Amino acid sequence: MEATVQAPGSKARRSGTLDVLFKLAVVIIAAFIVCVAVLLVGRAAIYKIHPYERGLHLRGGKFIAVDQPGWHVQIPFWDTVILVRVNERLGYVDQIPAMTSDDVTMVVSLQYTYVVIDPRRFALEVDDPERIVFEFVQGKLRDVVNTKDMTEVMHDRAGMNQEIMDALKTKEEQYGVRFITVQIQSASPPAEVVQAIKDRMVAVQRQEQAQAEAEQAKIVADAEYYAAQKRADAEAYQITKIAEAQQMSIQMLLAELARHPNIAAEYLEYLTAQELKANSKWIISGQSTPIVDLRSETGETMETGGEQ
Repeated sequence: MEATVQAPGSKARRSGTLDVLFKLAVVIIAAFIVCVAVLLVGRAAIYKIHPYERGLHLRGGKFIAVDQPGWHVQIPFWDTVILVRVNERLGYVDQIPAMTSDDVTMVVSLQYTYVVIDPRRFALEVDDPERIVFEFVQGKLRDVVNTKDMTEVMHDRAGMNQEIMDALKTKEEQYGVRFITVQIQSASPPAEVVQAIKDRMVAVQRQEQAQAEAEQAKIVADAEYYAAQKRADAEAYQITKIAEAQQMSIQMLLAELARHPNIAAEYLEYLTAQELKANSKWIISGQSTPIVDLRSETGETMETGGEQ
């Protein structure tokens, strides 16, 4: 076999190529590391504030300024930026019990909104500011309900909203906020109180119905009494007229009998016989007086000369 012999110049060229590649790789890696470091430092140094935010810029734990919306620069690992949202926030106090001035427990709900006007005070001087604002609103809601009776709480929400808003404004500067709206969503007594109110309303309605029925019955009774009175008056008037007619007839009869004494005597005897009809069987007069048998409807008359 023949041995392959390489020239010394070929080995030198290969070694130079490897050195160039090695140096190029080192440069690329170094450039990549530098770029990553620059990006990391740049990201840590440059930050953006949105329109609905404010930035609290702290350096070494000391407050420097409030950053407005836009791009800003900080010293990495030395400065700190706290972002605070300053757009309108919504809070809700849901179904809490509150005692009224007339000792009725009401269940009330409240919705409120506010904005942060002093981010430094809101975030740095108040611990857990959203919770503190919520508790403050809830307490003022109870305070206002305590000064009202049940009827006012249920029917005067506008006035209560204004009172609560006035009470909340006393702490706006301290908390760094401004309250925008306060609206009572619901206000109602507990279920047992509602049932008692319904029972009372039903009792009142029944009482009014009973009074109406009693009034109607009284009107009907008065009408019947008036009709009966009119009928009695008519009957009395008719009886009076009949009595007057009878009296007039008797007067005419007596006047006629006065003009005929013989007829009057016979008529009186006839009347006497009629009155004694139930107790006497015979009516006997003088020698020439007829005997009348009262046992029959027509009677029998006979002449007699002596007594029987």
